[in-house]
Amino acid sequence: MKLIKSLIIFSLFALTACGTTDSALRDQGRSESYVIGFHDGRHSGMSEEGNRYEHYIKDESRFSSDPNYKQGWIDGESEGKKLQDQATSIGQALGGAYSGAQINKEAKKSRDFDKVAKDAVKGVDTTGMEKLGK
Repeated sequence: MKLIKSLIIFSLFALTACGTTDSALRDQGRSESYVIGFHDGRHSGMSEEGNRYEHYIKDESRFSSDPNYKQGWIDGESEGKKLQDQATSIGQALGGAYSGAQINKEAKKSRDFDKVAKDAVKGVDTTGMEKLGK
């Protein structure tokens, strides 16, 4: 269980550290139009990669007339796809770790042969079997 908790905490740090922020874009000298396009593209990219909680957003008229918005949208879409792919991989790894832990837990339970035998005859009338042991 500790492994699962550690993986969850690590994945949260990894996901939050990977996204580009508005201030980082502005520090790079990007225009407000680029930043807006970047956000629209990032949401769209995540949606395209299967995130049901994100939406495809693209201002078509701005995309065709504003080169900053267009470039921001393209860059954001690429980042959104990358982030969603990373999130999916982390989710699958966590799911596998959890499944492995559950399998080990169930395997330990099944080694208690008396419990397995009792569970096997649960609800079965065994009154006639008492004489077999004598």
